[in-house]
Amino acid sequence: MQINILTIFLLLITLQMLSCAKEANLPTGKIPEVQVPVDGIRIGWDFRSLTRIAPLDGRTGYFGYARMTQLFDGRLACVYETSTGNIELVFSADGGKTWGNKQVLFETTNNIPPFVPEIVELSDHSILVACNPRPREPFTNDRKFGIKVRKSIDGGITWEKEQLIYQAQSTFENGCWEPSMVQLPGGEVQLFFANEGVYTTSGEQNISMLRSVDFGTSWTTDPVIVGFRKDRRDGMPVPLLLKDKGELLVAVEDNKTDQFKPTIYREKLMDNWADGTILATDPRREYAPLTDPLADNVYAGAPYLKRLQSGEVILSYQTNLQRDNIWDKSSMAVEIGNETGRNFSRRSIPFKVPLSKHGLWNSLSVIDGNTPVAITSTNAYSSTSTEVWMIRGRVIPEFQIPIGTSIPDGLLNDDCWQGEWPYFIGQTSNKQLFSNVCKDAQNLYIAVKIDGLASTVMNKTVDEFSLLLDTERKSYQAPHTGVFAFRVEYDGSVTVEQGQNGQWIPDQSGTKIKVGQSLNGDLHAVELAIPLGLFPEKFGLNKTVGINFVLQSTEAECITSTAENQPFTWVRAFLP
Repeated sequence: MQINILTIFLLLITLQMLSCAKEANLPTGKIPEVQVPVDGIRIGWDFRSLTRIAPLDGRTGYFGYARMTQLFDGRLACVYETSTGNIELVFSADGGKTWGNKQVLFETTNNIPPFVPEIVELSDHSILVACNPRPREPFTNDRKFGIKVRKSIDGGITWEKEQLIYQAQSTFENGCWEPSMVQLPGGEVQLFFANEGVYTTSGEQNISMLRSVDFGTSWTTDPVIVGFRKDRRDGMPVPLLLKDKGELLVAVEDNKTDQFKPTIYREKLMDNWADGTILATDPRREYAPLTDPLADNVYAGAPYLKRLQSGEVILSYQTNLQRDNIWDKSSMAVEIGNETGRNFSRRSIPFKVPLSKHGLWNSLSVIDGNTPVAITSTNAYSSTSTEVWMIRGRVIPEFQIPIGTSIPDGLLNDDCWQGEWPYFIGQTSNKQLFSNVCKDAQNLYIAVKIDGLASTVMNKTVDEFSLLLDTERKSYQAPHTGVFAFRVEYDGSVTVEQGQNGQWIPDQSGTKIKVGQSLNGDLHAVELAIPLGLFPEKFGLNKTVGINFVLQSTEAECITSTAENQPFTWVRAFLP
C-alpha cells in the first residue's frame, strides 16, 4: 500500500478530528442524565486489511463504482467502471488480500461507454453482470441510455454475448441508471434500475424492475414501476432478500425534503409487486430509517444493503456529514439495523478520507458468513487517481461472559482465553487491540493483546490501554457512580478512576488488582484479575454491564461507535 507523505498528513488530521478524546466535553458538578443505551453489535474496521483492488497494473485515471460478491467456491469477484470506458472484473482467491488480472466484460461501442456495474451469483452458480450504457455527447437519436447484462456459466472463465434488455431515451435528462439484481427463492431474478425515460417533460424519476425466470437468459420487456414519488427522484435502487422474513427490501435514495436520504421499500414475497407502485405515502416506504436522524440539508445518497449471517441488516450511504456540506467530497458511512432492516444506528466511517478528498459510489459485501467488507472509490490514497479500495470489518458482539478462572501471568494459556476474543480496536493505524473477558466468584478477568509499537509522548511511554466498565449499566451520559476506568501503563502498573458527577475521580484500589504481562517483539499481552469487591454491591444486578476499551495509538481509539466518556454508548455484555 503506497501512500504519499501529504496524504499521510491529511489522514492524521482527519484521525485527530475523529479521535476518542479523554477530556472531551465532560460536564461537571451535577449528576449526568440517564440515556437510552445503545444496544447491539458494532463493526470495527480493520486498518490492516485496507487493500487496493484496482488498478494494480500501473494505470492512472478513474476506477470506481465497484461491486463485490463471494462465489460458492470462496472466491471474491469484483466489478468496476473505468475512465477508459470499460467494465472490468477481477477475482481474489485469498479473501481479498491479492487480486488477479482484469477481464474486460463491457467496452465502449458506438461512443456509448458502459457504467455502474453490478454482479450477482445465481443459485445454479452462474454469474450475471449488469451495466448501464450511457451515450456521450453530442447526443443522437440512435444512441440511447440502456441496461445490459452478460452471463457466465463456468465461474467467470468465459462469458456469453452481452444482452441489451432495456432502452430509455437518448438524452441525459431522460435516461436510465444504476441496475441492481436479486434472485428470489423460486428462482426468479429481478433487476431494478432508476428510470426517467418515461418522464420526458419533467425531472421526475421512478424505480423500475425487469424479471427473468430462466436465470438471466431472457427478460421481460415492459418494466414494472415499483416505486415513485411525484415531483421527486427516487434513485439508485439496491435490493436485499430477507428470506426468513418473507420480504424483499429495496434501498433507494429519496429527495423527499431537500437532500437525498436512504429510504427502504418493503415488499412481501407472496405479493411480488402485485400490490402496486410504492408511492409517497405508501406504508411500504420507510423514509430515512435512522435512529440518529440527519438534518434535511445533509446529503446521504447512494445507499447499499447487505445482511450479516448473525441476522443484522447493514446499510451504507455516501454523505457530506461533517464534510463542509460538499456532496462530491462525501465519504462512506455504515449503520447497523435489526434483523428486519429497521432502526439503523451505530454509525461508523470505514475509510478515513481527508476533507479535501472523496470516497464515493460505495458498496458492501459480506464474506465468510459474518465478515462485512466496505468498498469505496476514493482518491484518498493517490495524488493522481480515483481507485477502488476495500476494508474488512470485525463484528463486535454483545458478548456472553463465560465462567472461568485465569492466572494473571501474561501467558494467555488459560482455558478462559482459548475461545472467542470478542473485542477489537484497530481502525486508525496498524496498532491493534484484542480483548477477552471471563469471571468467577472472586474476580473479573481481562486479557488484552496489543500488536504494535508502544505510544510515546515527550519521550515517555503513555498508558497502553484503558478498560471502561459500567458495572450496573445505568447508561449515564457521562461518568458517574458505578462507572470505572482502569488505566494500564506500558510497564503493567494500573490506576483506577471512578465516575462522579460527570468526572473521573482517582481511586486508590489499583494495588488490589493482579497484573501479569509478557512482551514478544511488538506483541504486548496483559492479564488483569480485578476483585469483584472493588465494585458496588449492585455489580451486574441486571446480569448486564457496559464495556469499552481505549487504545493509545496515533490518537486514543475506542471500540467503534462508542465514546470514552459516554457510558450509554458502551457495548453491552451479559454476565453468567
